[in-house]
Amino acid sequence: MKQWIAVFAALPLFFVLNGKSGDALKGTWSTTVSERKDKIHLRISYGDDSYSSFGISPSEFTGLTLSQAKGTTGDMEFSLVREAGTISFRGKFEDGEGSGHFNFVRNEKYATDLAAGYGEPTEDDLFSLAIHGVSIDYAKKMANAGLSRVTIDDLVSMSIHEVTPEYVAGLNKFGYLHLTPDDLVSMCIHDVKLEFIGGMRDLGYTRLTPDDLVSMRIHGATVEFVKGLKSYGYENLAADDIVSMLIHEVSIDFIKYLDSIGYKGISPDDLVSMEIHNVDQEYLGELAALGYDGVSPDDLVSMRIHGVEPEFIKGLTDLGIKNISPDDLVSMSIHGVTVGWVKHLEDQGYKHLTADRLVDMRIHGTDE
Repeated sequence: MKQWIAVFAALPLFFVLNGKSGDALKGTWSTTVSERKDKIHLRISYGDDSYSSFGISPSEFTGLTLSQAKGTTGDMEFSLVREAGTISFRGKFEDGEGSGHFNFVRNEKYATDLAAGYGEPTEDDLFSLAIHGVSIDYAKKMANAGLSRVTIDDLVSMSIHEVTPEYVAGLNKFGYLHLTPDDLVSMCIHDVKLEFIGGMRDLGYTRLTPDDLVSMRIHGATVEFVKGLKSYGYENLAADDIVSMLIHEVSIDFIKYLDSIGYKGISPDDLVSMEIHNVDQEYLGELAALGYDGVSPDDLVSMRIHGVEPEFIKGLTDLGIKNISPDDLVSMSIHGVTVGWVKHLEDQGYKHLTADRLVDMRIHGTDE
């Protein structure tokens, strides 16, 4: 990208609107009342297949009021004056719906100044820059912000999503240099604030990529959540682990409870698996009451997957089959050993039934 430092030192920043470019860009417009009371929804169409649709406040126009835009008028003219050029509208409003024609006249001084940093803009470029109110000062600052190559489309996109020069400078201080416009837009869309990045760095997360930061924010990561993880020994986790924990609703309260009953330092994968399979506080409490405390996370998940419920364990215990291992409980459940079936066997005179024998009988169809 061409640097603007010398160019802007030599060129005064003022704007002159004129029509020296020849034929003006023309098209049609329509409006409807926006959900926001202070705005209208403007749709613009021009050329064969070009259009734009966005919310805008009537206060940004010259010659148009909110009451006119939301009411009924006769034929009228109003304009949208921007640094890149002026869009002149002709038409009328009826019961809050407007329509008509427009033409755009570019600002030649703006076009010349823009070309110094971005190359010669097309009429469509200038129209887009005007629609979205991109100032020459903003264009100059973004051109000199140390980003990877910035196109005019990138400039418009960054302006729409409020990527500011100050935001880029803040990212640079954190070591995020030469980011792409797409990275910046994605970070702003998903609310990756400088405060979030700074807070994460204070917690030791100094190598998070833009994609990491975006993914974490998409799934609701906060500095407070990560600080909570750290307080229970979960430091310097991979961004993917934090995201997975958030997706599957692994809460600090759940980790706190596990810690209180002796489950310390459980891996993020195990925490996620336990949440996925509903190994919750109630289930753990009921198992502990039956003597199954300290069961490994893998065994707990396996028991949950295969339907080993506390009622099943209690029923077997009541029938005299006690201290069954988690593996045997899972095997019994897999092979259809039920409390009712075991009681049926005992009623028929079977004694000294063990988990292995019950599974073997079920596999071979003994006393169905």
